Amino acid sequence: MRQIVIASHAHFATGILESIELLAGKQDNVRAVPFFVDGNDDVAAMAERIVADVPAGDDLVVATDILGGSVNNEFLKAMQTHDNVYLATNTNLPFLLQLVLASEESSTADILREFVGSDDTCVKFMNDVLAASDTEGDDEF
Repeated sequence: MRQIVIASHAHFATGILESIELLAGKQDNVRAVPFFVDGNDDVAAMAERIVADVPAGDDLVVATDILGGSVNNEFLKAMQTHDNVYLATNTNLPFLLQLVLASEESSTADILREFVGSDDTCVKFMNDVLAASDTEGDDEF
């Protein structure tokens, strides 16, 4: 099974998990871990505990909010010492929805490579998207 942890500074993780549940329903294998709120300040200890709690045979995907941030950096250390830990950063809702709805039949590494490289998951500057569609004569995206 694939376990997914959304880890962030403050309440970003909790909020994006609420959006996932609104759109895709409650997911038993997904949880949010907000750091630096409610006394949850020891990122290193929590990262170690999360990795240690992964059942044998399961993969753990950790999606963090920002590259280079303390949350991402602590999970980066865990990823380097555990073959079943995968780390994605600069996460967003389209990426997480694809991940949550992904087939368990595909390898975790393969789906992560596919999703992070997907045009569907990258940020769009809609002014340019609209301008390009106007010049192409398209009324829809």
